[in-house]
Amino acid sequence: MNSRAFSVAALLCLCAPSLCLAQERPLSERDAVAVAVMNNPTLHVALLRAQQSRYSLNAEHALYTPVFDANAGYTHSRTPSLFGSTTRISGSEVVDLGAGITKPFAYGTVVSASLSGQRWSRASLEQEAVLGASGPGYALVGRLTATQPLLRGAGTEVGLASYRQAKLSLSVNQLAAQAAASEVLSQVVSAYWELWYSAEAVHINEASRELARVQQSQARQQVESGALAPASALPYATQLAVLEEAVLAAHSDVRQKELVLSRLLGQGSAIGASPRATDGPEVPVSDEPAEASAVHDALQNSYAQKQLQTQLAIVKEQLKVAGDPLRPRLDLDAYVQAQGLGNQRVPPAFQQFGQMDAVSAHVGLTFEMPLTDTRRSSQIQAAQFAAHVAEKQLEENELTLRSSVVSVLVARRAARDKLELASQTEKIARQQAEAERARFLAGSSIAITVQQAEDSYRQAQLRVQRARVDLVLADLDLAELRGQLLTRYADAVKRLPAEQRVTLSNPGSNNF
Repeated sequence: MNSRAFSVAALLCLCAPSLCLAQERPLSERDAVAVAVMNNPTLHVALLRAQQSRYSLNAEHALYTPVFDANAGYTHSRTPSLFGSTTRISGSEVVDLGAGITKPFAYGTVVSASLSGQRWSRASLEQEAVLGASGPGYALVGRLTATQPLLRGAGTEVGLASYRQAKLSLSVNQLAAQAAASEVLSQVVSAYWELWYSAEAVHINEASRELARVQQSQARQQVESGALAPASALPYATQLAVLEEAVLAAHSDVRQKELVLSRLLGQGSAIGASPRATDGPEVPVSDEPAEASAVHDALQNSYAQKQLQTQLAIVKEQLKVAGDPLRPRLDLDAYVQAQGLGNQRVPPAFQQFGQMDAVSAHVGLTFEMPLTDTRRSSQIQAAQFAAHVAEKQLEENELTLRSSVVSVLVARRAARDKLELASQTEKIARQQAEAERARFLAGSSIAITVQQAEDSYRQAQLRVQRARVDLVLADLDLAELRGQLLTRYADAVKRLPAEQRVTLSNPGSNNF
């Protein structure tokens, strides 16, 4: 039953080709790129990380925002104490209110201003009986405090370190998003042309198969008429079987290429939605760039190179502040304080406070240091080695870029030469196949010679299309190395939301 169902399905596809074609999704190269830019998960992860870094930088912008604080409290207490030969119980009720504002600065300075008020009453039970309760008293205290670190945490090199690093991290993530976009574009376009070639291989093999069927039919007729010996017709059957296998393998290869392209497009590859390449590869007409020029462009525009340069800048920023939290601490702190006090009335407290009758001032130093400097020196050495590693990674990537550019130029040159030679071979093979068919019909050639000529022509056709695709892909690889793909497919980038488009449109991202 399964084989019968399969046969019915195959018959339906053969009898209703329009139904099968309706299940395909025709795509031009530009359409494929646009769909990938909108849907590819890898690209959007990189874009989201860049947006996340942008918000982190905004947070660092607000690092030195003034901080407001306020407090309120009520305390009721009863405390026993010795009184002559007996004990007494004294009580108090205190209400506290306060507010203040603190402002940190990039130099490490912290300035704060506070104003607090208090109402309290104290009395013992014996005093209440004899003298009555004292108070209530009203106190008002205003204080201006400043702290300036002289060693640990002093200066903008430390104070602005997190902001500078956040800015560089944004650059790294922007470059990572651009690198991801360039890689996705390269993968999508490569997959698109590989799918196109696989489809062309199907067409070429199917055409050869149909020709083999016609030739087999003609040979069978000649055998039936007695003009050809039965053994002479066997090569046609063999050739048809070989081409049936080639067609089946080509269809399987097309399906694999469809799955790859669908994944890169960020879409499901369910039956009924198979992508189909509608464009044909255009052979690059521009002259091959000079090796020195191509290498220079790659070094200047490579996203990986820029990322490593920015990573090196981050490491150097970290080296500037390495060990600072473990330095000896020496802080200069000072405050000025004004007070006012009123007994049973509030206005005297404000009057004393306003007239600055009770003013206090303080200046002091605070010092601390670890007993050994081992941890701090180890942190500094670790940061120095991290900088050396980043420098070597940058040198390694430069060597890789130079080698890759030269390799792609060689591949591009070879693909162009291969295309020219394969085109000449195809022309000769076609003429030879036509000549062998004519000679066979005239009786001066044998079937195996005709089949060999036909197979040579088929292979030459496949080599021409392969060479065309290889040349296009080599040119694509060179454009990716030179950082030109985002410019080449700028129309697709314009379809992104504004925040993501800014990430991919930032040409340099060099904030170091």
